Amino acid sequence: MRVLHALGKRVRRLIIDECSMASATQLDIIHRAVREVNRFNDMEEALGITLVGDFLQLAPVKEPWVFTADCWGEFAANTTKLSKVWRQDNAEFLAALNLVRAGKGAEGASVLSALGVRWNTALDTEFDGTTILPRNDMVSRFNQIALDRVQGEEFTVTSRRWGAQQPEWGMNQRTKEWGIPQATRLKVGAYVMILSNAQDFHYVNGDCGHIEGFDAEEQTVSVKLVRNGQTVELPQVVRGVEWSEKPDSYTGSVMIPKSEDDGAYIPRQHYRGRVKRYVMGQVEYSPLRLAYASTVHKSQSLTLDKVQCDFRDHFFSHPGMLYVALSRCRTLEGLRLVGQQGTFASRCTVDSRVREWI
Repeated sequence: MRVLHALGKRVRRLIIDECSMASATQLDIIHRAVREVNRFNDMEEALGITLVGDFLQLAPVKEPWVFTADCWGEFAANTTKLSKVWRQDNAEFLAALNLVRAGKGAEGASVLSALGVRWNTALDTEFDGTTILPRNDMVSRFNQIALDRVQGEEFTVTSRRWGAQQPEWGMNQRTKEWGIPQATRLKVGAYVMILSNAQDFHYVNGDCGHIEGFDAEEQTVSVKLVRNGQTVELPQVVRGVEWSEKPDSYTGSVMIPKSEDDGAYIPRQHYRGRVKRYVMGQVEYSPLRLAYASTVHKSQSLTLDKVQCDFRDHFFSHPGMLYVALSRCRTLEGLRLVGQQGTFASRCTVDSRVREWI
């Protein structure tokens, strides 16, 4: 409550993106907390909540849909439908994607066939793009096999961390995967995905490209983007566990002046003057991962230049999975499908509870 109160004095709204994957329980908790914060006497303006998402995409894992929350009526009464698509601009490709989004797999497959899409019978293990697969173990295996084929010089980027850490930065005990790996093996020539935005947005989260070089001293990686052919220098980034109000456990004495505060990695508790935050822990890492393969869940919200979708696994029968996988691709020309047209039609499903949002 203390953190939310401090946040509410600085911002007007909490924005929850990809809300289809949020649960009703989570929304009710956040809604109650915001309502309590808004009762504080020093709240000059009420803090609000904005949900952004598409219920025809991925559902929460083993949790109730967010629209079954007790507080949902307040959101349903204040809904704006966005109709402009920014990821794709080919009207015929969009028409096919919208059919898949609505669960009309046979019709969507027919349109894709008319547009020249081929129904391949096997994975292209040398596909120069991102292959979307159903499970993490399949993705890891595909990425490592693809990396082993790259002939360029090998190097390793490492992360550094100290103090308090966000749970998602560490190892997931269920999947045994690191949110931010302690070390990542890469090669010059490897196909990678960027996981951060440049301040001037000359590269953005989800951009893919090939590694052109590595500066070990500066710990920077050069990546030639597929999207525009430009080569960008990717420095390490710093994420921190920061508090607006002084934590009881804060014992630091380092004060970073406003003029010198660039969010740098400082391996001890300190106060950032520019943003007025107490830093209780940090991680410094290279925001890259191999992009030869990805799961559907990790691809949601991303925009990819080239996508190979192997929809033969029964996993793709889950509602929204096939649509999310296909709609990551910018262009029809960048899409490669693996499986037969009839299988495509049977895998394309929609949860009956979300049909009102089609």
